[in-house]
Amino acid sequence: MKKLSPFSRPISPAPPDYAAAGDLLRVFCVFMVAWYHIWQQSWLSPVLRIGAFALDMTSPVRAGYMFVDLMLLLSGFLLYLPYANDTQLPSRAFYQRRALRILPSYWLCLAVMLIFALAQPDFSGGDRLVRDLAAHLTFTHNLFEFSYTQTRLNVVLWTLAVEVQFYLILPVLAPAFKRRPMLCYLAMTGAALCFHRQWTEPMADTTLFVNRLPNMLDVYANGMLAAHLYAALARQRNRRGLIAALGTLACVAGAWGALRIVAAQSHISGYEPLRHGQLDHRWLFSLCGAAFLLGGSLSFTPIRRLCSNRAVRFLSGLSFNFYIWHQWLAVRLKAWRVPPYLAEANPNQAGEMPWQLHYTLACFLAALLAALLTTSLAEKPCAKWGRKRFGKRPS
Repeated sequence: MKKLSPFSRPISPAPPDYAAAGDLLRVFCVFMVAWYHIWQQSWLSPVLRIGAFALDMTSPVRAGYMFVDLMLLLSGFLLYLPYANDTQLPSRAFYQRRALRILPSYWLCLAVMLIFALAQPDFSGGDRLVRDLAAHLTFTHNLFEFSYTQTRLNVVLWTLAVEVQFYLILPVLAPAFKRRPMLCYLAMTGAALCFHRQWTEPMADTTLFVNRLPNMLDVYANGMLAAHLYAALARQRNRRGLIAALGTLACVAGAWGALRIVAAQSHISGYEPLRHGQLDHRWLFSLCGAAFLLGGSLSFTPIRRLCSNRAVRFLSGLSFNFYIWHQWLAVRLKAWRVPPYLAEANPNQAGEMPWQLHYTLACFLAALLAALLTTSLAEKPCAKWGRKRFGKRPS
């Protein structure tokens, strides 16, 4: 009998332990955050022109930092999904897997950054660099100004500090969420709202607090609730057509809502107003991301195939290493005059073309190459060693 194509079964069941839209969401969010950081260095107009057609990406690029929230949303979804399916690992095995997943690439990145920091001609403040490194090694670097906004290592690594801090409470939080999902959801969202309104927003300078874990609890709550609903709905077989139709509507509505919020955020100017806007939009923005993630993963088979195919899964597998390298490489390439530019300094301010375009492409290609090398030479070998050392674990 001829094997059916996935497109011949438009309402095939969604696997409860795998959310297809997560692959596309991860790739898109990492790409947009990278584009934002590269645009900060190049000032290349983010309008894509193909003949008479023009796609204006100005709003999502100017507010590209917002997509970090959706990366954390996806993390909350994926971390909680095994609990929703009763396939969670014991705490020790969970921490072993997380360590094998992030530490090899993270330590390699820190080592390279440290070497370059020490080699800088203007290097000074050895004690501060030691404290900076210590904070990064303990994943507390988002708590201190010297290791967050003034770090000599890699500024984008603050997201890993938030992630690891969330790992510490997940084995206690997730079982409670499974027993009382709505109560825990309201408690997490309420705690984040209180931290927003009562602690962070009254501050004259919110720099050190806007991206701390308490201000992210509503984002993680939206991810965990979406995973809870997904695990339940994916097991439904009798109403697959209705679930797929509603999922598609939720996916479209979530994407539309998220882009509307990004457009509103992109028109805010000034550092403090930007941070306040991000705090004000965070819960609703991540809720829209959760609608896209949940709906897209439950939608019709062709849509799920668009969200998760071989190319998207390949890029998704590189996304972690692409993320931790892209911003540092963008700054370095510009300092190294790669590609060369005519201005004495700041070719972006001079509007120097075609340097702006060539530099943007070079940044993306360099980050992709770094991701390929790090994944092949550090992440995968360490994962293989971990499987031998600790035994095979469910994926």
